[in-house]
Amino acid sequence: MTIQHHTHPKSLFPCFLREEGFPYQPILSDEDMKTIKTGEPSFTELIESGSVYVDKTAYINKLLKMGQSFYFLSRPRRYGKSLFCSTLHALFDGRKELFKGLYIAEKTNYHFEPFPILHFNFANLSTSSLERFTDSFMSTVRNAGIAVGIEPAGSDPASLLRDTLLRLRKKAVIIIDEYDSALTSAIVHEKPYIDGMRSIFRDFYSNIKNNSECIRFCFITGVTKYSNLSIFSEMNNLLDISMDKAFADAFGYTEPELMEYFGEGMDEYMEANPGKYSSRDEFVSRIREYYDGYRFSRDSEVTVYN
Repeated sequence: MTIQHHTHPKSLFPCFLREEGFPYQPILSDEDMKTIKTGEPSFTELIESGSVYVDKTAYINKLLKMGQSFYFLSRPRRYGKSLFCSTLHALFDGRKELFKGLYIAEKTNYHFEPFPILHFNFANLSTSSLERFTDSFMSTVRNAGIAVGIEPAGSDPASLLRDTLLRLRKKAVIIIDEYDSALTSAIVHEKPYIDGMRSIFRDFYSNIKNNSECIRFCFITGVTKYSNLSIFSEMNNLLDISMDKAFADAFGYTEPELMEYFGEGMDEYMEANPGKYSSRDEFVSRIREYYDGYRFSRDSEVTVYN
């Protein structure tokens, strides 16, 4: 993955506000300002609590219009992958009320049809032994089946998944977050049973490919791309959008997004810390220095904030 730093001209921020008609609003009252929650991966929780949510649903709409059903995306940590997965979950669950005012509800004709959703987070898989890894994997797949009304039968994660997909009366949506977490942990700690873990994962992903007719949509995300995990050979129908120009700013925040959604919070901080920065422009430039400049496409000059 290419990550490059991009230096912005110091005049960018004030010129941007003046010449582009940026929709920045003056600081709101305490009653009107939305809460900023850090580290909250639940789309539903953010919306229902009235917290700030940076609208990325235009990119979900873009995925749905691409004519593909199986996607993979890798990003470093703290770029909103889990929140994006949670947003997909709410969308395919038909929770239209949560998307009021957001792009996909207001600017498209998406119908919010509900689908059964198999949502996995592999960060929670145990890697203390191959047996415990297998047991925790099976428990994760079994619980996902139960969540959609199926008591799956099988002797391994792959067969549990296959049984769930075949018994559903409607095509399923599969969302896999932190797909690489367990294997990364095993590699870092030099576990001797890594090959066994790879074999179990290989069978699991092979069953996703082999039962593709039962799947409406599949989204897999993680930090790395493990070629030796065989996910990309087993699932040769998986479209990797990690460095796709169209999704260069789908994760992380662009500067316009930062100013639109967090500008009020910046003003509040400035008011609470008088004299810390000589101007708002200086404050923004410091934020830019620390968090901006990450690029996720060789064909795009778009940069995002972590």
